[in-house]
Amino acid sequence: SYKWVMDEFDTIETRMADPFKISEEDKATLREVLPYWEDKTISDLASSYMSEKTQECIANGIFTVGNYFFGGVGHIIIDYDKAIRRGYKAIIQDAVEALKSFDCNDPEFIQKTQFCKAVITVLSAAINFAKRYSDKAREMAAVETNPTRKAELLQIAANCENVPANGATNFYEACQSFIITQMILQVESSGHSESPGRFDQYMYPYLKKDLANGSITKDFAQELLDCVFVKLNDLNKVRDQISAQAFAGFQVFQNIGAGGQTEDGMDATNELSYMMMETVAHLRLSAPSFSIRVWQGTPDEFLYRACELARLGYGLPAMYNDEVIIPALTNRGISLHDARGYGLIGCVEPSVPGKEQGWHDAAFVNVAKILEITIHNGKVGDLQIGPKTGEVDTFNTLEDFMEAFQKQIEYFVYYVAEADNCVDYAHMERGELPFLSSFVADCISDAKGICAGGAKYNFTGPQAFG
Repeated sequence: SYKWVMDEFDTIETRMADPFKISEEDKATLREVLPYWEDKTISDLASSYMSEKTQECIANGIFTVGNYFFGGVGHIIIDYDKAIRRGYKAIIQDAVEALKSFDCNDPEFIQKTQFCKAVITVLSAAINFAKRYSDKAREMAAVETNPTRKAELLQIAANCENVPANGATNFYEACQSFIITQMILQVESSGHSESPGRFDQYMYPYLKKDLANGSITKDFAQELLDCVFVKLNDLNKVRDQISAQAFAGFQVFQNIGAGGQTEDGMDATNELSYMMMETVAHLRLSAPSFSIRVWQGTPDEFLYRACELARLGYGLPAMYNDEVIIPALTNRGISLHDARGYGLIGCVEPSVPGKEQGWHDAAFVNVAKILEITIHNGKVGDLQIGPKTGEVDTFNTLEDFMEAFQKQIEYFVYYVAEADNCVDYAHMERGELPFLSSFVADCISDAKGICAGGAKYNFTGPQAFG
């Protein structure tokens, strides 16, 4: 979407929450460019699919589908292990092999072919993107007089030459590959809550190997980890005025986690899990969101350290109970193996890394507004927006009123579902996200993006509030 941007050019610098400065020159350029997108955006397409009644409900504040109506797809944990361990070239080869397997008699042949070609194009561009960082670091090193900084720049150049194109060979490269991947995810979709998930699980093998062979010190590894957390604060996005108030603090809600259990049901806590708590304690940054998973096998020491961190008053870590969440996930059809590997997204959403398109925060349903509508017999002012369920002074009991309230909720939930489906279809048609889809099973093998149902698990998660 873009219309809200134009509407807020002159207030975005002085608004109450999350102001941005835009030069007059940039405003002039954007005012000329943005109208090109009239009726071409995902938001426009979604609106065109919605019935008049659904648009009426949104306009009157009964619900909103704003996270994906006005912004890109987010609320997902990709398979970071795949991105870091295998590298982009190997995934390009997966797409090449998939292309060879397609049958031209298949009615979906064209769509499958175009999707895999898009994956190859985007991952190739991402490799070139990292290469430009390598070139820039070498350029800076050539004129650097401080020998320590010069060595750092040359190491950065060497890292970006190898990753993310190839699999990381050490902890330093793994950190570099991770942050470039995270950056491109945000660039591709301007998404919300693109979360790193179980960072201590997919990053620890590199740290463990480097510490064992003496190629890294614990202090330098801690410094690199701190740098990763600092870099996560670089990522940002512009929201409309109302959303900026709701999510104040320039937050993009990247939830990064530690602890819990392995997919085989064993304790997953490791040395990096403790180092992550150390990083949060001494950096004191508002991002990323830091969570830990707790279960009956969690070491006492890990819990004590978490409580010490909580006592510092940063509101971190958030703590999640495996004993409740894992059964809840299996109850929704997720295998026990996958459920044990869950990570946290955004604020509080559990999700299977690299396998689930949860479509979390798919809508916000204003239950208090529906309560008010019930009191006024289905009206907002003079507008009869809901069904007539009785004037409030005709109800003899609270049960009578609650019955009317439930009828109103049922009525509006129908339109919430319609709105979500319209937004879902619009993203499927205009926002395939080939980069993100490259790291979600089974998108490449099925030749479908996550917005087209390519993920192993697909859900939709609207929520009630107010």
